[in-house]
Amino acid sequence: GSRLNPATLRAAATAATGIGLALILAVAAGTVNRAHHDAASEVGRMAAALWELPGGGAEAVTAFLEGRATIEAVRTGGGPTGPGAYAYRTGELEPAAWIAVAPAERVRPLPLLPTALALLGLSLMSAWAVTRRRSRPSPRYPAPPALLATLLLAATAVAAASRGHRALAELTAERDAHGARAAEVALAHGNTPNTLPRTLPAYDATHSPAIPLAATAAAAALATALLLFLLPLSTRPPALRRTLTAWGFLSPASTLLLVFTFGPLLFSFWISLHEWHLVDLVHPFTGLDNYISLLLDEQWWSAIRNTAVFTLHVPLAMAVALGLALLTQGSRRAVRWARLALFLPGITSVVAIAVVWKWLLDDGYGLANRALEGMGIGSVAWLTSPDTALVTLMAISVWTVVGYQMVVFQAGLAAIPRDWYDAARVDGAGPLRRFRHITLPGLRHTLFFVLVTSVIGSFQVFGLVYVMTEGGPLGATDVAVYHIYREAWEFLRFGNAAAMSWVLFAVVFVATWLHFRLLERRGAHA
Repeated sequence: GSRLNPATLRAAATAATGIGLALILAVAAGTVNRAHHDAASEVGRMAAALWELPGGGAEAVTAFLEGRATIEAVRTGGGPTGPGAYAYRTGELEPAAWIAVAPAERVRPLPLLPTALALLGLSLMSAWAVTRRRSRPSPRYPAPPALLATLLLAATAVAAASRGHRALAELTAERDAHGARAAEVALAHGNTPNTLPRTLPAYDATHSPAIPLAATAAAAALATALLLFLLPLSTRPPALRRTLTAWGFLSPASTLLLVFTFGPLLFSFWISLHEWHLVDLVHPFTGLDNYISLLLDEQWWSAIRNTAVFTLHVPLAMAVALGLALLTQGSRRAVRWARLALFLPGITSVVAIAVVWKWLLDDGYGLANRALEGMGIGSVAWLTSPDTALVTLMAISVWTVVGYQMVVFQAGLAAIPRDWYDAARVDGAGPLRRFRHITLPGLRHTLFFVLVTSVIGSFQVFGLVYVMTEGGPLGATDVAVYHIYREAWEFLRFGNAAAMSWVLFAVVFVATWLHFRLLERRGAHA
């Protein structure tokens, strides 16, 4: 096949970097422009409040904004097109006038540093593309231009964010000065400033360009890196064709992962660095304060401890599942029905299971206590005693997961050659020795898979706790995920909840890593 021109790839990478730099400047400028529009609308609401005051009217609006405000009649054919606010007469529901406010006319200097960095980046990438246009691509990945483009994109984004925050802070100060001027006009017309609308938080908090700038820089850097990745393959058409085909198949799934998995993950980390309340417009940056506060949060560590205790049911469930897998081997009809019955809890809704078990274990009318009382044994507070509630949930979880684990173990058992068992019988090995020296080594990878997935699932337990105990009694079943849920959706402290989520992720990651290291060590000694 024909080769892809390396000069074209270099030009495309340069264009991707240039487009990213231009978008960074455009995003920063657009953020400031939107803030100017919102500021004009907020000033318009102040002017409308002055117009509505007794003794106010057009004179008060003129004294407040001079030539910036225009009082217009309300049009029925179409709405207003610019910033401003409707003014109402006392007791009327329909607006009496529209007060249009022109954004403040001010000479804004060009953002010199972001623009200079953008021009520098475009110049350096263009110079690299021009000087290398006739040279043969190296078989290695061109790391220097990729690193250069990434650094320049990041530096431009940081400089643009800093310049945007300064402009927004200046706009906030200007808005506050207008608020003070509106109060003076209200007092001059015999009214109190309490009748004026409350000003919104600072614009550098509500219109922060940090996230869109970071996303723009990351997207441009990724596009540049991918184009440069193709450069060493440009002289090898088969490899280039295979790579482009693979990218074509992977792009839909990769886009979904990027938008709906990695994007929310990064945003949750961003939230964890802020004091983030759902009802507040301002989210102050707190750095690692949310993580530091978790070190002193006894309730959080109690939830972690309860989660760790709950995870202790995993070895018991695995032992039961392996025993059932050994007992239900074969193709007899009774065995198939037994496997189906044992597997059903694994595919049943967790909420349905929790509701049924909560009814069975109820202290007053539960069938379990009725049966115990019929046998002369006293009733047990299955879910209402701190001593038994978590153990009860662990037992229910064992009943829920053994069917799925049994099926996985049966697949692992089917992969073990039958000849090994026949040879062991010939050598006189009994059932226990065959199980120890053939079955367990043959299921090593299956056991590891079940162990890791079960531990991760145990750390994520939520449905049973939410439906059956709601973290009680006295916090005995308050596990990590349920604690995070309450922190976010009951107390509306999303910053703390995001920090807890990342701490839980770190705990699960370390546990999984230790399992991998243990498997590798056992494999080396096997």
